[in-house]
Amino acid sequence: MISLHSTIWDDRRELLKNEVQSAISIVKFYADEVAAGRMDEEAGKKAARDSVRAMRYGKGDYLFGYLSNGLRIIHPNLKIEGQNAWDSKDAAGVYPVQGVVRAAASGGGFTSYIAVRDGEAEPLPKMAYSALFAPWDWTIGTGVYVDDLRSQFLDAIVRSAIWVVAIICGLGLTTLLLARSISRPIVDLTSAMLKLSSGDNGIAVPALNRGDEIGDMAQAVQVFKDAAIKQQHLETETREAREAQASSRERQAEIDNVKAEDLRVFVHAVESGFDKLSSGDLRVRMTETVAAEFEPIRIKFNTSVAQLESTIGTVVNAVGTMRVGLNQITVAASDLSQRTEQQAASLEETVAALSDVTRGVGQTAQRAEDAQAAAYMAQKEAEKGGDVVTRAVSAMSEIEASSTQISQIIGVIDEIAFQTNLLALNAGVEAARAGEAGRGFAVVAQEVRGLAQRSAEAAKEIKTLIATSSAQVGQGVALVSASGQSLEQIVKQVGDVAEVIAQMAQDARQQSLSLKEVSMAADNMDKVTQQNAAMVEETTAAAQSLSSETEQLAGIVQGFLTASTPHAAAAAPSARTASRSARSAARPVAQMRNSGSGGVAAKPASVKDEWAEF
Repeated sequence: MISLHSTIWDDRRELLKNEVQSAISIVKFYADEVAAGRMDEEAGKKAARDSVRAMRYGKGDYLFGYLSNGLRIIHPNLKIEGQNAWDSKDAAGVYPVQGVVRAAASGGGFTSYIAVRDGEAEPLPKMAYSALFAPWDWTIGTGVYVDDLRSQFLDAIVRSAIWVVAIICGLGLTTLLLARSISRPIVDLTSAMLKLSSGDNGIAVPALNRGDEIGDMAQAVQVFKDAAIKQQHLETETREAREAQASSRERQAEIDNVKAEDLRVFVHAVESGFDKLSSGDLRVRMTETVAAEFEPIRIKFNTSVAQLESTIGTVVNAVGTMRVGLNQITVAASDLSQRTEQQAASLEETVAALSDVTRGVGQTAQRAEDAQAAAYMAQKEAEKGGDVVTRAVSAMSEIEASSTQISQIIGVIDEIAFQTNLLALNAGVEAARAGEAGRGFAVVAQEVRGLAQRSAEAAKEIKTLIATSSAQVGQGVALVSASGQSLEQIVKQVGDVAEVIAQMAQDARQQSLSLKEVSMAADNMDKVTQQNAAMVEETTAAAQSLSSETEQLAGIVQGFLTASTPHAAAAAPSARTASRSARSAARPVAQMRNSGSGGVAAKPASVKDEWAEF
């Protein structure tokens, strides 16, 4: 009886201990993942709690977990998780949680207390086993009611008592039979009973076919034998059930390991992809093989990055084209400046020669010449003012056109920021769907979205400033046009005065009219040439400024690596070289008109240097 009692309790204790050790193994697996850096600590602890909470055995028995201070962290009833049960006690005044935590801290052990079973009113005895997972200070345990063990033991005692009574009766009958000199069958039965008591269930019970008392005793012994065989079968089934349960735990552990490995591979692939993406490499693609449940996320990631790469590639190509065009304009303006300088030198020499001839014949009509010169200079100053107004209107129109083009470029940048914001929003939605595993993805997507929004706001502010500048330029054009009309009236009035003076100096002009006209024409050509040189200089400066801004924009977009990056990187140095050449060639045109009789003019351009290309 003592052996049977120990066997029943030992089996139950072994069951509890195995379940707790299985839970400890699961928690240790997630702790190792956290230590290896494949999971953060919060996610690892949550996954461990979920796995242990889902474990079941027996008739719905479960596992629980506490911290060393009695805080309940694992329980099937989520409503009571997070409560501190350190001071809770049972009907007998025992503190179960304190006992469970102390038993675990001492290396693992059993705790006894009483509790009310669901659906019943009376408290029943319960036995629990707990063990400590030290790295996280978790006490993992489980408990079962033991009233059924006592029932099993009492049933076994009753059955044994029945057999003892039956044996005593058999012995009494045997004594009577011996008294009647029929001891042989009883001796055989006694031998059979001794063998049965020693565990030999394969014996054949003698005298079963007898119809007397010895036959009844043999039948009783047969019943005892059948009960022993049944008990042996029950023990075998119990052992097989324990082995099957252990095998099931091993299979479940293997499944959990496979899922954890799939998750680790996917998280590593996402980490690698976002590391490259954060460094500006848009050529990154998630090519690793992932589990089927992560495949849609991998496809969406690759699609989003491909779209972003295409958009940035288009911007890079457009900026490259702009740089080439601006460099060509700068080189052409520099060439035009050099040709204008040569022409101005030739005109200077011509004007100097005409001045010498004019001084020889101008002495005879000095007074008339002075009056005519005064009227002429007034008229020319007015005409020059008109030319300045015309050039100012033209320059403002060009500025307005450049502002329009810049507004269009800003619009393209604004559209790119909108598309980037939309892609970041989609990435955030997908990260939210991924749950805990997509938290890092969601943070990166939020940062990208913030950058896109700031770019869009900056583009809108620039666009507003350009619109304001365009409006102010329009007002300036109107004012300058009004000034031009006033200057035209002045020119007309000065012309009338010149005609009167011309009538007064008719005779004096007849002698030097031809020379004056030639000198006047050369002087006008010289002025026009000087004005052209100034306009060319302004054009070159504007082209260089716009080229510098384009270089800055190119430097920004070239921070991204796309499939066309090698070509863009090769084109950038050549464009910068051309820009430097243009800046070195574009220098201010020196003032050619001297107050003396003129000097040596620059050599005129050869025929092959004419402006045929323009």
